[in-house]
Order: sequence, then C-alpha cells, then structure tokens
Amino acid sequence: MPRKQNSQETFIIRDKCRRCSYCIQICPAKAIKYEKDELKIITERCVLCGNCIEACPHGALVYKSGFHHVRDYLATGQKIVACLDAAFPVAASEQSPRQLVTALKGVGFTEVWEGSFGVELVAGAYRALLTLEGLDREHATHGEVDRLLISSFCPVIVFYIQKYYPGLIQNLVPLVSPMIAMGKVARELKDPDWKVVYISPCFGHMGEIMGREVAGVIDQVISFSDMKQILADAGVDGRQLPETEFDGPRPHLGRAVSVIGGLSRSMGVNFDVLVDDVSVTYGRKRAIGALNQLAAGEIRARFLDLQYCDGCVDGPFVESELSGVARRQVIARYTELETNKQNPVEVVREILAFKDVNLRRTFSSMEQKLPVPTEEEIRTILKKIDKLPPHHNLDCRACGYPTCREKAIAVAQGMTEAEYCLPYLLEESRKIYQDLEKSHRELQISHEQLEHAQAQLIRTEKLAALGQLAAGVAHEINNPLGTITIYAHILLKGLEANDPRREDLELIVSEAGRTKEIVKGLLSFARETELRPGPTDVNQLLEDVLPLVVNQSLFHNIKIKKSFFPNLPTIHADETQLKQVFLNIILNAAQAMEGSGRLMITTAPDRKQIKVKIRDTGPGISPEAMQKLFNPFFTTKQKGTGLGLAISYGIIERHSGKIDVKTELGKGTTFIVTLPIMTELKGETDGARAGNVLARQNTLLGRKNYG
Repeated sequence: MPRKQNSQETFIIRDKCRRCSYCIQICPAKAIKYEKDELKIITERCVLCGNCIEACPHGALVYKSGFHHVRDYLATGQKIVACLDAAFPVAASEQSPRQLVTALKGVGFTEVWEGSFGVELVAGAYRALLTLEGLDREHATHGEVDRLLISSFCPVIVFYIQKYYPGLIQNLVPLVSPMIAMGKVARELKDPDWKVVYISPCFGHMGEIMGREVAGVIDQVISFSDMKQILADAGVDGRQLPETEFDGPRPHLGRAVSVIGGLSRSMGVNFDVLVDDVSVTYGRKRAIGALNQLAAGEIRARFLDLQYCDGCVDGPFVESELSGVARRQVIARYTELETNKQNPVEVVREILAFKDVNLRRTFSSMEQKLPVPTEEEIRTILKKIDKLPPHHNLDCRACGYPTCREKAIAVAQGMTEAEYCLPYLLEESRKIYQDLEKSHRELQISHEQLEHAQAQLIRTEKLAALGQLAAGVAHEINNPLGTITIYAHILLKGLEANDPRREDLELIVSEAGRTKEIVKGLLSFARETELRPGPTDVNQLLEDVLPLVVNQSLFHNIKIKKSFFPNLPTIHADETQLKQVFLNIILNAAQAMEGSGRLMITTAPDRKQIKVKIRDTGPGISPEAMQKLFNPFFTTKQKGTGLGLAISYGIIERHSGKIDVKTELGKGTTFIVTLPIMTELKGETDGARAGNVLARQNTLLGRKNYG
C-alpha cells in the first residue's frame, strides 16, 4: 500500500548566508544558483549529497526530513519499527548500541532493528548477479551479465547517474539499496498499520524513498541528528540506561557495510578488490571522476562499487568528532564483537527465510540539461569581465567556479551573474577613480571639492572591494583554522600535565587564536568617515550645482526649467554629499537625452518632508533595467561604471530619505528625492556615525535591490 512520503529539500537561510560561494564550489551538480544578490537551491538538479549542509561555515543551509512526521507518530502512539543504519555505532558512540535501543524505545519506538540486515539480503543478490549462481538467466536484462555493472548501493551516486549520466542507467545493478531491502522485510513481518522509519547518516536516503519504484516501502527517513534531537527533547540520556536487545532479524558481516569495501566484504572474500575486475571507489572527486571516465569509455572492469562519501561513517549527519580511522575502528570492533556471538548456521537460516523478498528494481531517467553556450557567447562574457585567455583568466575561484571559463558558461546558462567576480569589481573600482577624476576636471571643480570627491571614492573602493575580499578570506582561513584549533585542543586534552609536547601544542593554539584576530581585524577594515550635517537650503544647493554643468557641451542643447518653492523649509543634511547626489542624477538625465531635450527641476514641501523632482524627456527606462537600477556596477552606458546611483541611494538612505523613480518608455523619467525637514539623520549620533558605514556598505555590496 503506497504511503505518504516525506518531502526532501535543502533551504538557504537568507539572514545567515554571507554569499561566500563556498557551497557553489563544493556542489558536484551545479545545483546552486546566484541570482539577484542571493543564492538559491535548484531542487531538480540536487543529488542530495549534503555537502553544502555539512560544509557551510555559517550554518545557512538546512534540510527538511521526516522529523515532524515521526514526532507525530510518537505523539499519537503509532506502532513504529526504527531501522538503524549500519553507521549508527559511530553516531551514538557515547553510549552502547543496546543502551540506544533502550533510549529509542523509551521515547515511543515500538521495535528497534539493525538496518544492516538489509545488507545481508542485498549482498547475496549481488553475489548471485556477479557469479550467475542462482541467477535467473531467463529474466535477466539483456546484456546484464556481460556489461560493466555499477553498484546501486549509494543513493547519491544513483541520483547523479539518473540526472547527469542517464546513458549509464543501464549499467546500474537492478537491485534495491539495503535500506529498501530492510523496509521490504519489515513490511513482510508487520501489519500494514505499522510505520517503518529509517534512521540514517545520508541525505540521499530521504530522496530515495520518494522514487515511484520503491514508493511506500519506508514511511519516513530521519537523520542521526534528528534522532538525537528527539531524545534530547524527551530528556533521555542513553548513557544512564540499561541495555535492551535489538528486535527483528539479525545481520552478520553486513554490519561492516558503512566502511569502505564493506559491501564487497559482505559478499564474501571472493569479491574483495581485484585489479581490473572489482573496483571500490569512494569520495566525491574520485567517484564523480570515475563516472566521467566510465562515460568516456576509459574504464574496463566487471563491477564498480562507487560511494560518494568516504564510507557511510563519513555521511553528512554522523556528527562525530572521531577521525576517519577511528570511525572505521568503531565499526570493525562492533562487527567483530557481534559476529563472534552468532551461530553461522542460525545466520544462514535467518537470511534464507527471506529469500523470496523481491529485491529487483528499475531506474528511470531524471536527466537535467543546461543550455550549451556557443564559443562566441563564452568569449563575450569573458571579455565583459576582462577575463579573456590566455593572459587575463585568473581562475581564482572567488566566484565559486574553478575557472573563469566555467564561470562564463554558468553566466550563459543563467546560473550566476557576470558582475559577481571579485577581480572584476576591484578593477571597476579603479576605473571609477579615473573616470571621476576626469569628470571633475571637466566640471572645473575646485581643488578642495576634488580632494573631497577623491576621498569619497577611495572609501567606496575599500567598501566594495574589501567587503567582498574579507568575506572570502575569512572563510578560506577560518575553516582550516577552526580544524587546527579543535584538533590541537583534543591533543592537549590527551596529554599529561608534564608532557614536554604540551608547550608546542599550546603555541599552536595561541598562534591560531592570533590569526583569528587578524582575520577579524580585516573584516573591520572597511570604514568611512562620518557625515557632516548642518542646516541646508536645498534651493540654494541646486543653484550651486547647476553652474557646474550648464557650460558643458553636453548641455548646450538642453533647456533647463527651474520651479523652486519659495521659502522652502531648511533640512538637516550634509551639503557636499547631497550635491553629489543631484549632480549625479542631472548628469544621468543629460546623458539619457543624448544632449538634446528638456530638463525640469522642481522643489516643494510635503508635510514634514521636502521633495525634489528631476524630470527629463529622454527615452525612459525599461522594466528589466528598473529591476537593477540601484545595483552596484549595473549600467546601460557603454563606458559607465554603474556606481553613481548606488552611491546616491546610500547617501539619501543615510539622510533618512528615499529615492523613487517614475518612467515611461519614449516619454522620459522622473527621479523624486524625498528628504526629512530638520530631522536627525538615521543612525547619527554626536560621536562616530557607525550606522553610516553599515548603511553605505550594504548599498555598495548590493544588499538592497530597487523595485
């Protein structure tokens, strides 16, 4: 009977995400997209490896499992079989396996089984398939024995093949995973009203149970992390409990399946790793690399046992501080201890009792294709961000992609934005300085005004460039630094007080802490001087701005009409920075009209505010451009920098005002600047205006989008 399945999905918590791009770097499936200044998960492309969840240094990625469904089962007293994945001794190493059984039963699980019994059944089916011992040739798929076979044991590898190498689906062993085999056993032994819950270290298991080929076998999958949360919420500490025996059929060598080569070991010594015959490959890079080679016809073998993680003991939800070697030892000791207690005859008899359980399954294509850009499109994007090879491609990976070319392909595929490139932003900042210096010379601004504008631009450069750089550096240094610190503390804890090695380890901890403070200082480096507000007459301010532009050749054929409200109320503002805002908007209007048209400037009071409207008769702004109008580095001009409006937006925001835009294609555009009358600026104090820095930095780094 089909049962309602839990949905699986990964979410990004916007408030925690720092947009450091690390998740893009480690995603094997191009399932993370940078769009409109935020990262998004593309669920259809995700292979449920859990890399991003486990690796995010800010804890910004979370997952949805069957946690809430299982809590409901427990609350309503449903009969539940809890199947523990074979990696459970590592995840619950602080208590004995049988104390964990007691704890789980104490919170409401009816029976607790070792899920590795499913390995015993699947291992026998693999053995029969690879040796043809007991294989029903009449029902075997055509070519099933002759072609290279890929283990269907790891759901992440299966999803990867289904989505990105559908041509290899025919090579997948047509057998269920041990988890599904365990579910089938539970369905055979228990009444239909029982719930079957699998407790796993693997995110892929959560998606596997939703496949139509295995629907209804497992009701819910929760992680080891979820299991610990359920026990913690109930106040249950397994270390203080007596031991209780496991329920259900008992596994044997299948208990070792969670370590590398465990499946081959479960199949018997004849299936240990053999050169050019049976190959065990594990780890993200090696496993995906093997699929690439297999698709290219570069691998010759009889059977590939591929595992995405370094064994299931390294799954994303194990949450253990033990090293890889220590984790494998925990599994080895538990397997040896339990198998020595068992009678081999009884083991075989119990396995044979389920010989009629159908372990066959099929796999369907879930192919995900992105458009393949032309070479011309790729080069156009590379040229836009000044990364054309062979001399300009940096391949620095700050954007999340291993090469500039792959970044350009991702832009063409709509997976990221061209401007999201740190070296490009740094170069654009340098150009801004040069362009503004030239512009000020043309306007014959006084030396004092020019120095002020230059200082303003330098601060803009620091915030735009160092804000991005600091985020990347903080991640790249803090991540390994945290690992060094943790393991140094672990080693210190294990040494005697008089051990001569303590001094060296204490030095490592001290120097790591000092490095952390250096990184913290780098993040605090982008700072800006305070505003200098005072009583300001906006009418007079505009009268001062207009002479700076009217004598330029660009304005010779532009008719300027002024309509200033007499006795306009005074505002509390930084006069110099407001001049920069109005000068920017007026110049943009003149450039939009291409030096010919009418420019209307009006001022008027509006309750406790004043409004300044600057209207041109240009071509108007398209809806697409309106969406990005105040984004840093967005421009429609051939030589524009795209920072003028972003800077203006930040200045007005820090004056507790706002900028609105009304436009109509073919008829013109009106910028409406609203400012409060004699009001203390947002975030201003008599001391250092720290709020100014934060507001300006948010604007420059694109934290707010207009529209």
